[in-house]
Amino acid sequence: MTEYELLEELAKELGLPEIEPGEVTAQMVADYTGVSNSQAMRTLKAKESAGLLKSRMVKMPNNHPARAFRKAA
Repeated sequence: MTEYELLEELAKELGLPEIEPGEVTAQMVADYTGVSNSQAMRTLKAKESAGLLKSRMVKMPNNHPARAFRKAA
């Protein structure tokens, strides 16, 4: 195994998963509704606390990390 192959393997293990269909971020909610990003995040976190949503850290298409929310099972 080359150094590059090892690095690629470790990056896959340690890196954040990509956002999936059915997940939204606070920025996505803010853009769609016109509310502020902080208001969108407060609403999403409140719904998560109520057990309506689940969240996880993901990698966005621009490679930036974000918290993504989806409906709780």
